[in-house]
Amino acid sequence: MRGEAMVGLASRLRDDRGGPSLEFGAVLPVALFCIFFVYQAYISSTTVERVENIARTGAREASKLYRPGQCRHYAMSVKPHWINEYRVEGGHTRIAGGDAVYCQVEAKLPLIWKGIPVDYTVTRRVTMPLG
Repeated sequence: MRGEAMVGLASRLRDDRGGPSLEFGAVLPVALFCIFFVYQAYISSTTVERVENIARTGAREASKLYRPGQCRHYAMSVKPHWINEYRVEGGHTRIAGGDAVYCQVEAKLPLIWKGIPVDYTVTRRVTMPLG
């Protein structure tokens, strides 16, 4: 009886060959998609934070030095190299009857996978009083 049990066990083990490979093959695309999605979310949130920082720095420095026309220059000095498609504008404006400076930054969201047809632009505008 014991010999028959060993033969039955051996045949069952032989029948399970390839199971781990099949499971790995099924889970790998899901895992890669999750990693891709999380990394893209990280890049997106970092882009929003950086664009806000660029606009704030441009407006703050131009306001502090009474140079509304130099907003673009100050904003470009803190732009990270990985933001490729962007537009920066700024200048003099008025708020609540007083002089102010504004800085507006638009940047296209960088995508990891270039084939995805997503065209999302992050826009931030910061206005600060002169002085």
